[in-house]
Amino acid sequence: MTASPYGVHWFRRDLRVAGNPALQWNWKQHQGRVLGLFTFDAKFLARPDFSPNRFAFFLNTLRSLRDELRSLGSDLLVLDVGPRDGWSKLMAVLDNAALPKPTAVSFNRDYEPFARQRDADLEQWIPLTFGVEVHHERDHLLIEPEEILRDGKPGQFYQIYTPFSKRWFAQLPTPEIQQRIKTQAKGLASFDQRKKGPADAALFHQTWPQLFTEGVPLTDQLEHYAAENNQRVTVPIPPAGSAVALERLRTFLKSAVKAYHERRDLPAVDGTSQLSIYLKNGSLTSGQILAEMQGAGVDLSRKDGPTTFLKEIAWREFYYHILYHRADVENAAFLPRYRELVWENREDWFDAWKRGETGYPIVDAGMRQLATTGWMHNRVRMIVASFLTKDLLIDWRWGERYFMEQLLDGDLAPNNGGWQWAASTGCDPQPYFRIFNPKLQSEKFDPQGEYIRRYVPELRTCSAKQIHDPHCTGAKVSYPEPIVNHADQKERALALYRGVSE
Repeated sequence: MTASPYGVHWFRRDLRVAGNPALQWNWKQHQGRVLGLFTFDAKFLARPDFSPNRFAFFLNTLRSLRDELRSLGSDLLVLDVGPRDGWSKLMAVLDNAALPKPTAVSFNRDYEPFARQRDADLEQWIPLTFGVEVHHERDHLLIEPEEILRDGKPGQFYQIYTPFSKRWFAQLPTPEIQQRIKTQAKGLASFDQRKKGPADAALFHQTWPQLFTEGVPLTDQLEHYAAENNQRVTVPIPPAGSAVALERLRTFLKSAVKAYHERRDLPAVDGTSQLSIYLKNGSLTSGQILAEMQGAGVDLSRKDGPTTFLKEIAWREFYYHILYHRADVENAAFLPRYRELVWENREDWFDAWKRGETGYPIVDAGMRQLATTGWMHNRVRMIVASFLTKDLLIDWRWGERYFMEQLLDGDLAPNNGGWQWAASTGCDPQPYFRIFNPKLQSEKFDPQGEYIRRYVPELRTCSAKQIHDPHCTGAKVSYPEPIVNHADQKERALALYRGVSE
């Protein structure tokens, strides 16, 4: 075993090699001698909103990352313990085998409440306990929460999307942000170059010497977890990894992005990017999206498909900023007055909503799409969320948790932000008196009923006129009657919100 200094990169929400800032720092410090590490935190696996489907995709992403690292002469060590126990186990094994310890550990920052507390703890504990340097970088967000503040004052964060987005877009041309984007462009160029030839010194100056030799009892837990989890998977799991994410992004930019502003609200067409599943795990980042868009000659100043798409990226970052500054939104309404709402929370209505048997075709199509694919079109997410909270008068947290249990792209910040927006309890919310009419939403965004027919086979024989309200239009179908009357429930919802608003 060589005595040359080496580093360890702790992967979390940055499951890729290209354009990984903390990993690149570590490579530079150790001339390419860097080992990847991933630890399974028991608290993560024990969350009440844990999803076997999302976990299966996550495991496939880790497999892809491991294969990429191995192709570059490195490897990914996967341990089935939490971070503290993982580091203790790693150091103990190295001591027992008389192997040198790493001189540095790197990681990229996370912004969820639990992750921030974990990282602050480890940043202090690792150097004190093992004498190993800790280095971290920004990666998951293009612009971090402390970088966009009202009047530049600590704690004065934007609570409304429009002024936030203006500041976010205004920072894009600045030298600092442009340098971040250029760094990502350079990383993607290196990735493309590696695909054309052998794994070489484009990213690694020296091949990684085998750190863990035969007899060292550290095992890769990926296959163990997959064998146990795959028995519970209920939806098709899409391809994973940074190469797939980049291909999906480039395909979207070549085709659908030009008409994104016109087609993104139509669930029957493939008009959205569907990149959220890759953004969740860091196979792709906002910075890489900007790098690819600028490389394609996109004019970000125009009010067209590309700019509309970037506004959605800004929305995503906005919700991360909100969660960072207001960690309490994970469990409570952002607007304190709406914490007093007394929801009806009927279990039978909630079960009908989950099954896609509410008698409202657009709602049922969305819920069945979620159950069979692990994904739902964003316009339909808003419709079903409004229906649960404003028509069924069920606590938004019930829906938020169910989405996290089902969505392959389930992500705390945007999921929480979206649900609180729909329930009118969050920052920059849909005003409580604006309540989606599911029939009108259906007629507007799925006028021919193509989306509904795809997921509600009972209605496939209906005409375009019948399908949005089959029972009132005389369609002879075996389909549930509406479980509530929208007009009546709207009045009850208005009364519920007025009770705590006025």
